[in-house]
Amino acid sequence: QRTVLLSVALFGLGWTPSWAQNTGTVRGTVTLIETGEPIHGAVVLVIGPGRAVLTDTEGAFVIENVPAGTYEILAQREHLTASHQMIVVTSAETTNLKFELELSPIHEEVTVTATLADQATTFEAFNAITTLDAFDLVTDAKGTLGEALQDQPGIWKRSFGPGSSRPIIRGFDGDRVLILEDGVRTGDVSSQSADHGVTIDPNGLDRIEIVRGPATLLYGSNAVGGVINTITPHASYRDALTNGTRGQFSVDGGSANQQLGTNASVQHAQDQVMFWAGGGSRQTDDYNTPDGAIKNSATQLSTGRAGIGYFGDRLFSSGGVTIEDGRYGIPFAGDFHGHHEHEEDEEIAIDLKSQRQVGNVEIGMRNLTNRFTDSFRVVAKVIDWQHDEIKINEGVETIGTTLNNRTYVIRAEMDQQPTGRITGKLGAWTQFRNYVATGEEALAPATDQAAFAAFAYEELSFGRHRLQLGGRFERNTYTVGQRPVSQDNHLEAPAVRNRDFIGASGSVGFQTKLGATGAFVSNLTRSYRAPALEELYNFGPHVGNLAFEVGNPNLDGETTLGLDLSLRHQSAGLRGDFNFYVYDINDFVFGSITDQVKDKLRVTEFLQADSRFVGFDANASVRLGTYVWANFGVGLVEAKLTETSQALPRIPPLRGQLSFHLPYRGLTVTPEWIVSAKQSKVFRHETATDGFSVFNIKASYVWPRQHMVHVVGFSGYNLTNERYRHHTSFIKDLAPEIGRGVKVTYSLRFF
Repeated sequence: QRTVLLSVALFGLGWTPSWAQNTGTVRGTVTLIETGEPIHGAVVLVIGPGRAVLTDTEGAFVIENVPAGTYEILAQREHLTASHQMIVVTSAETTNLKFELELSPIHEEVTVTATLADQATTFEAFNAITTLDAFDLVTDAKGTLGEALQDQPGIWKRSFGPGSSRPIIRGFDGDRVLILEDGVRTGDVSSQSADHGVTIDPNGLDRIEIVRGPATLLYGSNAVGGVINTITPHASYRDALTNGTRGQFSVDGGSANQQLGTNASVQHAQDQVMFWAGGGSRQTDDYNTPDGAIKNSATQLSTGRAGIGYFGDRLFSSGGVTIEDGRYGIPFAGDFHGHHEHEEDEEIAIDLKSQRQVGNVEIGMRNLTNRFTDSFRVVAKVIDWQHDEIKINEGVETIGTTLNNRTYVIRAEMDQQPTGRITGKLGAWTQFRNYVATGEEALAPATDQAAFAAFAYEELSFGRHRLQLGGRFERNTYTVGQRPVSQDNHLEAPAVRNRDFIGASGSVGFQTKLGATGAFVSNLTRSYRAPALEELYNFGPHVGNLAFEVGNPNLDGETTLGLDLSLRHQSAGLRGDFNFYVYDINDFVFGSITDQVKDKLRVTEFLQADSRFVGFDANASVRLGTYVWANFGVGLVEAKLTETSQALPRIPPLRGQLSFHLPYRGLTVTPEWIVSAKQSKVFRHETATDGFSVFNIKASYVWPRQHMVHVVGFSGYNLTNERYRHHTSFIKDLAPEIGRGVKVTYSLRFF
């Protein structure tokens, strides 16, 4: 019987029906318009099928097995503008093209997240997606992921000091925003507490993709707010290998926090085998504000990664390791920690030291020509996360709390063979998590979490119209150990119990083109989220959230009904999008702050009530002259409990941005103005936050060559030394944000 099944499987993978051979070839060259030199390492993408390759040392490219039809094709390299052409691919024929690129501050955004194709433009995607490429990241080097994304429309930063910042999407924080690394979960615990950070260094990435709106179907129940996908250099180019070596080196320094960072990576490919390595080091001192330096806000981070992979025309496999070591201070945390009798008058500081170790293996096949499957892949990851909360008293360090979080993740997905109008993706995902905390802030007992999901995502094309259908089934189980006996006479810890959550999610989306330059997209999603471990089982003083937390083991799952509407435009003189959304969430889990105070912290109980999130985010770039562009961005969200109209905690206010790209040859100067409104719609015991206005100026000089590019960046931030506070900061009432400073970066990229 096994022999029969194996024979059927091999036949299915190898059999090629006549209709599957209806493909052609696209070949051509890409050159720099100023000099006529060929451009090495440019991305050439066929929009629709998502087929992409890199140009070789002579600027040449070949894309094979492109289905016959009419397509738009683009070519671009970092900070070299995308050049578009329309092509007609004929069966068994070769289409020849020539692209000429020039320097431009505006470029095409390409995504691999939440799309069926290998790559697609964000204009074509069903979700609202923003991408930051390597050029965006290195010219304004930021120390954390939250800082790197905080000025994007619809994105804000949650923090308990610089080292712990994490992105907020459309007002959603914590377990409702999912952070990925190369499409797989990072395995950290940054969602559990405001003082837990994301240790991924944005300066070592090739691209960051922000997916707004429910991405639950593809990535999990805790992606209700959205997904942040961090993409490493080797993952970005593995599907478009060219023989040779490519890499980058960057260094940066800044004044207001004594920032100093460096990063390097290299990928070498030869005969479909690629080796990669990379890493960096980053540190900052206590940051300065108009009120002076904020004590114990220094940070440091070291990262390293290496791996090897074989990426053949059909079979591919790879394996790699990643190590991240970080340490950062948690400002003011010592003021809330319990003191022993002899420590009452002593000053205590709290640091958090973390280490993330990742091992991953991937195997799959692509470019298959059977009736059902175009490609499939299986990814397995083991992630060890450990952090120690360190108490520092007169230079003596003691470990107060140790947290260990080991995660095993397996994700399998299959891309269907396009059949006329239909393309699709099927997949399954499973995760096992072992969580153990010991010490003063061991809030939850040892817990094992097991999860399984199966999902399907289909798109139907009808010329100018596209329809998307999706579904996901997910199960989460918690097996919890015994909680230590509480000695508290005033608060009794809830009795813990094992929980099992089963939920289904579904979506339907519609996209239609509005003429040659516009598109309208609508998505209706019903999604399900199981409560997080900390919401179920935490009990005790949690300085990281400035609360004495009381979890609720009896919580039910959340269900969200969401509507997303998007209007997009893209032409030679104007490009942008406007996104409106409304999410009705039944049994929304939130921390309800009470009047009771315990261990200097307000008692906060995890409760459930219906809620509504309504808002919009938009951005636009308008050409004012031959090369001059004006850029606008705005984001607003209102979130409240529907029964009482009570505003939810730490919801960011209206914020807008205005900037201008003023280029002259390789130099681009960008003055930027960021304005935030006052936030007076607050939860009980939460203080209002004044509005602010911050002025920055950025400049970059790009010197592109055939096989390399030099980039020098300068940034002057908060030039008026504005005293301002983010409403989403847990220490906003204790410290303002960073004051006036400058930053200089240099990056060399070679191909």
